[in-house]
Amino acid sequence: MQKFILNLLVILVLLTLVTLINMGFFSTLGITGVTLIYLLVVITVAYVFELKLAITAAILAFLAINYFFTEPRYTFQVANIESLASLICFLIVSITITSLVKQLKFQTLQSEIATKHAQFGRALAENLALATESSHLLDNTCQLLQGEFAKPFAILLAQSNGEYAFKNQAGSINVPDKQLLEWVRTNGKPVSPFTDYWTRSAYWLIPFSRLPNQDSAIDPILAVGNIDNEDSDDSSVEKYTTIKSCVDQISLAYQRLVNIEKLKKAEFLAKTEALQNALLASISHDMRTPLTTILGAATTLQQDYITPNQTSELTALIASQAQYLANTTENILALIRLESTQQQSINMDWQSPEELIGVVAEQFKNRHDDTRLEVKIAEPELLIKANANLIIQALVNLIDNAKQAQIELVNLNPEANRLQEPILIEVNKAAEKIQINVLDRGVGFNEGFQARDIQKFSTTNPKGFGLGLSIVQAIAKAHNATFTISNRAGGGACVTLSFNAENVGIIDA
Repeated sequence: MQKFILNLLVILVLLTLVTLINMGFFSTLGITGVTLIYLLVVITVAYVFELKLAITAAILAFLAINYFFTEPRYTFQVANIESLASLICFLIVSITITSLVKQLKFQTLQSEIATKHAQFGRALAENLALATESSHLLDNTCQLLQGEFAKPFAILLAQSNGEYAFKNQAGSINVPDKQLLEWVRTNGKPVSPFTDYWTRSAYWLIPFSRLPNQDSAIDPILAVGNIDNEDSDDSSVEKYTTIKSCVDQISLAYQRLVNIEKLKKAEFLAKTEALQNALLASISHDMRTPLTTILGAATTLQQDYITPNQTSELTALIASQAQYLANTTENILALIRLESTQQQSINMDWQSPEELIGVVAEQFKNRHDDTRLEVKIAEPELLIKANANLIIQALVNLIDNAKQAQIELVNLNPEANRLQEPILIEVNKAAEKIQINVLDRGVGFNEGFQARDIQKFSTTNPKGFGLGLSIVQAIAKAHNATFTISNRAGGGACVTLSFNAENVGIIDA
């Protein structure tokens, strides 16, 4: 009421000022000009103030024109029928225009509200559809709800100690009473002045799940703050209903993401468990066998009856099995180091592929390995930015794999032994890439097999962990290099490491 009286005083002051101006310029404006100015004032009042004040302004303007500007002036009498008709027409037109202006303003406001609601609905739908993490979903929806309804919002979850805490929050809001939250959780019912429960609560509390929940691992509860005694009109009921509908949609998206996260976690645990089982199985077989061989040979060496030739054979067997164990252990440790530091940079410098291949060949020679190697280097001056030790290890693994593939082919077809070619190592430059290729004439890969299909501890070799290609793949990733595999025409396989060739030849000072 106080606001209505204040607005009425403003209108009276405005009409008084307009009347004084019209009286000063009446001889120039005439009755027509004065009437149009009053009509403009009435339209302005209709646009700014409520309908009752606009109609009041139209009546006051009608009386002002009659009293101050219609003959006889300064009386409410009308001298002729034409003036009376003009006054009545002014009153009808001003009230009609006032009604139309208010209707237009209302429709414009409704259109703006509808547009805003549509934008909010679209933003909410996009957020629910595109969210990939449940925490981000709740954060974004809290912000959207606050922007739409101009109230603070928060998501509450029960903690392991039984207390409730905000998981996500938009705006300033205090944690509601624990007893109230417990009631919402156990009954699965919302709390607001528009329900039959806890009607005097200072919050609207809407649970994500509408089912009674006795479990401590409960669904979230949405809390809406700034609820006062004025929030009981129709607009507030509509606002509450809309928020409740939004919570239903958010709850569905939240449950979907929670289930996806649980599934990913279960898959990760299953994959980890399978990996551990594969590792244990490999260790129990592939490490126990050489250890048993070493133990048996060492025990035999302690006997007095063995000949010098037997001693030499047993010593060579111990050395080969120990070398196998050393290589296997080094591969396992290398893979662990690479995967544990994959987010960290490794020390790299300019390296010559020719020199690295020379080191690899020397290692095989020192191992008394009879593997035949052939090296072809298109440009000896080529350089790559790499960690020398890791590249050497990758090449050793690739050559070992190539050698094993050729042995498998001979086991399948003994006639292939006399046709065996040396393992070929090529270095060339193509399409801004420096490529190191390792080619063999072994059994090759299965049709359609790609580098992305490589799995740790998976191998067709009856002896081995299947770590060779996995380590090469990890080394390539650490160098931002490309690792590809393919089968050669005529039989065998080709494995390629492709390094970026930018700034090749520019050595850091």
